[in-house]
Amino acid sequence: MNEKQKKFLQLRASGLSFDKIVIELKTSKPTLIQWGRLFQDELNDMKFQSLATLKETYQFTVKAKYEQLLKHLKKIDDAIENFDFTGATLKDLATVRNDIISQLERIEKQTSFIDTGLVATCEYTGKKEAITVKLNEIE
Repeated sequence: MNEKQKKFLQLRASGLSFDKIVIELKTSKPTLIQWGRLFQDELNDMKFQSLATLKETYQFTVKAKYEQLLKHLKKIDDAIENFDFTGATLKDLATVRNDIISQLERIEKQTSFIDTGLVATCEYTGKKEAITVKLNEIE
């Protein structure tokens, strides 16, 4: 791979169109399309790395989403607590609250604590099994 092809991959992975890359590299569009096919795996890897870095930069992780949902839930609960019931938007707040609770429950169902240190004995086989606790089972 030559330097022009490396530059093409960088530009393409960053989202530039073939038309803009033609101007930048002074290379024909059919050649760029051919390079795109030839280096498809490298291009996909670069796009993946670029998006993974961006995701990390903006902390779009399950933990961050869970934290953000809990903050929203607290704000909505506070708003409901202080709500003037003469208005009609309580339904909207309750709907949003229920949606946030559903999202939290989905995250909690996927999260479990394996190494609890607790053991149960099966009454039929006598075999000991580690007890796993799911996040949504904690009260």
